[in-house]
Parts: sequence; structure tokens; C-alpha cells
Amino acid sequence: MKSELKDIEKEYLGKLIDRIVKLRKEKGMSQEKLAVESEVARSLMRGYERKERNISFANLVRIIKFGFNMSIEEFFSEGFDIGVEKKKRKK
Repeated sequence: MKSELKDIEKEYLGKLIDRIVKLRKEKGMSQEKLAVESEVARSLMRGYERKERNISFANLVRIIKFGFNMSIEEFFSEGFDIGVEKKKRKK
């Protein structure tokens, strides 16, 4: 059970970071610009995108609200659970 939970956490963290990278590129923003707009250290932003760092809730909110200027609902509207729910049903 613990191993399964860890796998789910890792998968969601990956999806979260993938969504941040996708939006950043769609908006034509550099990592540095997103970091500055979000008031998040550039080294943290780099670590997040390389999936070397675990993102805090506070920094996630800063990135969404200030960096992307969007609502939390809009950010998560991309169907985060679709892949995860399908995997859970197959087991």
C-alpha cells in the first residue's frame, strides 16, 4: 500500500510539473521570467522542471496565480486524474 501511494504521488508530481512546463512554453516564458513573475527562486524553478525538487503548495499557488495569471481551477482543468484513474481501475 505504501509503495502504491508513493507511485501515485510521483505520478501526480510529474503531471503537475509537465503542466507547468507546457504552460510556460505556450506562453513563451523562460524559466527565469516565470520564476521572477512568481517570486520563486530561479534555482527552485529549475529544480522543479528537472523533477529534482518537490514543489511546495505555496510555490505552486504563486506560479499559477502570479506567474501564469490564472485560476487554480483553470490550471487543473486538464484532466489530471484521467491516466491515474484508468490505472487504478485496471488493478
